[in-house]
Amino acid sequence: MEIVKLAEADRTDWDSIDLLSLRMLRYFHLEPDLVPRIDSLCAQVKANVPGGLPVVNPPGLVARGLDKFDYLPRLADAGVPVVPTEWVPRGTTTTLSAILDRTGWRRAVVKPTLSARGWNAFRVTRVEHPVDDPDPTADHPHFTLPDQPDAAAGSSAERRFAELTEMTTVSVQPFVDEITTRGETSFVFIGGTFSHAIAKSVAENGWVAHESFGGVNTRTEAEPAQVAWAEELHGLLCSWFGQLRYARIDTLPAPQGGLQLLECELVAPRLFLREGDALDRYARSILEAARTA
Repeated sequence: MEIVKLAEADRTDWDSIDLLSLRMLRYFHLEPDLVPRIDSLCAQVKANVPGGLPVVNPPGLVARGLDKFDYLPRLADAGVPVVPTEWVPRGTTTTLSAILDRTGWRRAVVKPTLSARGWNAFRVTRVEHPVDDPDPTADHPHFTLPDQPDAAAGSSAERRFAELTEMTTVSVQPFVDEITTRGETSFVFIGGTFSHAIAKSVAENGWVAHESFGGVNTRTEAEPAQVAWAEELHGLLCSWFGQLRYARIDTLPAPQGGLQLLECELVAPRLFLREGDALDRYARSILEAARTA
């Protein structure tokens, strides 16, 4: 195995490599030219290696599987229960108040559609009268948004929302209370089949299910109906994108029971291999991909 940095791809002897696996794109949201660079890399290895160099997962996922604005609306149109979302394309002239007025949501989560580790995500709670923001300096701040239009216009929430929409496409979703009590459930697939489920909790007084911010990841035994739901969704993704050697499907409890989709991690997901006792399964899957390519 050889680790190749993207910046060094032009100096790599691709003739000596049997399989390319794209991994560790953790800070991709900070590199605006990442997708074109990956596309260029895939074109390069296909041109320089006889028959082309197989890529895990399919290289087309880089462009289509990183930005939630690309695949989540498509999944919703296909009938998948997705967390209700208002999509705000970059540069759209609107306000957070207008979105919450239209949806009737009193509490919401705002986040870029292309991000990792909750980058630039924040919570907002509507209030009848202006009050101090409860947690304005946190990693993922919690803002208030007054009902009165004049007060709302000058609020921290509207200022932050305007900054984000000027910079990137943004999603606005209702805040799901269960995130603080039941957390998220992630379904991990390796080698095309379900491998394990992970319960992702949040820190006390927190709302982001990530270990970097106090959350805890624990293997859990998902109900058979939940696994079947995730398997059906995974099959749909494979029908769109091709064979997935690995994938992670993140979910929240649905209001009427069952699950609703939060996001899919298909390009370079953390697979919780240690928590799921799945290191061997992952290695065998990658070796099989190289053998059968």
